[in-house]
Amino acid sequence: MRKGIGWSHLRKRWSRQRQLRKPWHDQRYIAVDIETTSLDPVSGHILSIAWVPIEPPMILINEARYHEFQVAAHVDLQQSPTIHGLTKAQLTSGGDIKTILKDLEAILYNRIMVCHHQRLDWSYLRENPITKSLHFEPLGIFDTLSYEKNKLSFSSESQLNNSSLTLSACRTRHGLPSYTSHHAMDDAIACAELFLAQATKIKPYNESLAFLLKQSK
Repeated sequence: MRKGIGWSHLRKRWSRQRQLRKPWHDQRYIAVDIETTSLDPVSGHILSIAWVPIEPPMILINEARYHEFQVAAHVDLQQSPTIHGLTKAQLTSGGDIKTILKDLEAILYNRIMVCHHQRLDWSYLRENPITKSLHFEPLGIFDTLSYEKNKLSFSSESQLNNSSLTLSACRTRHGLPSYTSHHAMDDAIACAELFLAQATKIKPYNESLAFLLKQSK
């Protein structure tokens, strides 16, 4: 039994390493955005989630998914109605969160997750009580915020602060259209666009996936 488990683990690890050596533009990515009640993944609640597949240089809008979730009457939405535009009336008729997250678990497997603020989105997928029975296993994670932070830290002409790292500010630096939304679907697509703008600046174009992922560490 132990030998079988060990061999399976080695095969999975070998397969991952082989995939990481392939050109980044030959991979499939999933841009994910999660709207929550707070920054604490343990006590906070997931209000809505969206994801959109990316096959460079294309964003597959027709395969995008968006869901709002039911919340109990006692849940404090805090600033969510103001920031995300989500109200109790909407969220009392939302979809089943466990079913949707199970779909996301399958979609992310062996794909690259793209997000703008890995520390928040990834922690909600791993640490929130609702996800305790799920095992999200993306091939890797590309954080568009961390990528931008790394680039700005080496630039003497740019001022590094929180306002310079918002999704909107990052998009502006890459010549993308003005953006102000805080809707999960809009944010996921905006993040996907930013990712492609960032990734395509890497030369040569056929750099490995491992090299690409290092840029957002």
